[in-house]
Amino acid sequence: MLVIGVGNDLRGDDGAGLELARRLAGRQSASAVAVAAHRGEAVSMIELWRGAPAVIIVDAVRSGAPPGTILRLDASSAPIAWPRRSSSSHAIGLAEAIELSRALGTLPARVIVYGIEGAEFEAGAALSGPVARSLDRLGDAVRTEALQLAVRAHD
Repeated sequence: MLVIGVGNDLRGDDGAGLELARRLAGRQSASAVAVAAHRGEAVSMIELWRGAPAVIIVDAVRSGAPPGTILRLDASSAPIAWPRRSSSSHAIGLAEAIELSRALGTLPARVIVYGIEGAEFEAGAALSGPVARSLDRLGDAVRTEALQLAVRAHD
């Protein structure tokens, strides 16, 4: 079981996935769940999750929802309708990386994507207040689901 926080610390709320990965790694007690922070480059992310039975990916999004809103999408068996960001810091988006991995036959059996609605994506910005306040709730949801998936994968 693998949790990947995706983002860019230099672009405000785009660093939310990385911050969540740091928090989870600092509290991680279950050896069945690995946590990684990743900048979002598609090929290396596909290599990172290769061989994992399940993966949870956390990234910031712009969908038009209120900042700090948490979205959960299951990409295990079908493409996700991922909200488009006009200023993505990733050359190939997360949805495209998932579909490339699916086409290559390297996608884990279970793929859950959590998005957190961002407000501030400017270079040099810090996490916005709404995103920072939602990270504990997001962390609880990711940690709970990761442990459940790890138990299922182990059975």
